Amino acid sequence: MIHQFTGARAGLGLAAAAAVALGALTTAPAKADPVADFYKGRDLTLLVGYPPAGSYAAYARLAAQHIGKYIPGKPNVIVQHMAGGGSLRATNYLYNVAPKNGLMLGLVADTIAVSQLLYPKKAKYDASKMHYIGGFTPINPVVMIRSDHKVKTFEDSLKNEVVVGCTGAGSQSYIMPRALKEILGAKIKLVCGYRGSAAMTLALERGDLNAQSSAWASWRIRHIDAIKAGKLIPLVQIGLKREKELPNVRLMHELTNDPDKMRILKFLSVGGAIGRTIIAPPGIPADRLKALRTAFNQTVKDPAFLADAKKRRANIDPATGEEVDAITKEALATPAGLVKTAADALKGYKKTCKTNCGGKKKKKKKSS
Repeated sequence: MIHQFTGARAGLGLAAAAAVALGALTTAPAKADPVADFYKGRDLTLLVGYPPAGSYAAYARLAAQHIGKYIPGKPNVIVQHMAGGGSLRATNYLYNVAPKNGLMLGLVADTIAVSQLLYPKKAKYDASKMHYIGGFTPINPVVMIRSDHKVKTFEDSLKNEVVVGCTGAGSQSYIMPRALKEILGAKIKLVCGYRGSAAMTLALERGDLNAQSSAWASWRIRHIDAIKAGKLIPLVQIGLKREKELPNVRLMHELTNDPDKMRILKFLSVGGAIGRTIIAPPGIPADRLKALRTAFNQTVKDPAFLADAKKRRANIDPATGEEVDAITKEALATPAGLVKTAADALKGYKKTCKTNCGGKKKKKKKSS
């Protein structure tokens, strides 16, 4: 039998039901957030593939100061450096050794996709299985030369030798000058093995080097006064589009009309589009990856973060993790024949640095 309630009885029933429902809402425990529960009271490490100087370190410190408040559970964010091999050491560690639970993320070379194809024996990772959290800004490497050198333009370097510093074989500081030498014919002498961009810049200031390829972000953060004073001259920039602040400096692939050379140089220039980013190792749980990406997207819009970035001269032109993943996927799809031609051009890396060089320090013998 179906009972129908009308009039006052119906109103009373509805009121009672509402009261019961309200009581249930006020007494029920708050819904648990597994991501917040995981991160609460824990440390999240940002692993940087370079020494504590230069643009990678600058963006890592900037992120560490601001992103934690947007991650559920508000973990303590710390920065750790692991230099070596132009960031290959840190990338290999992040992929193979680091925890895959979201407690370690990386700021590693923007060339990891290119290096994976060029140096398969050294790159012990698969960039397609890693996921970017987000990108702070695309960053074009810029080859800067001392103003007291006879070379003032790229065309001058086709006739006069330029001594250029570099770090590891997987770094843009080696790949880009080597490409200028082997593919475009510049008379470049490479001195490799420096411990990061700061050590190279010191050698540049001393006159041990004539030129250096470093990220524009690094130049503008640490050496903008020297550039404005004309002590350093930009010869060429490397990327897929010109930096807004360097509209009249040609891109590397714009220095040739040969279509095959242009394709190779564009492939090598992908890192400029990837820029300064945060990447996660493979296997990170999907809910934590989503939370970290959301936190990054909120951070790069935070007025306090933007004010801090401006104070540090750090450019912010953000990209989502999904957007940077797409650039990586496209780079990894480069035809094998083109990659082989590029790899052949880059063979011959040698450590010839004599001061402020990378490598393990020799242990002192214990006195008997």
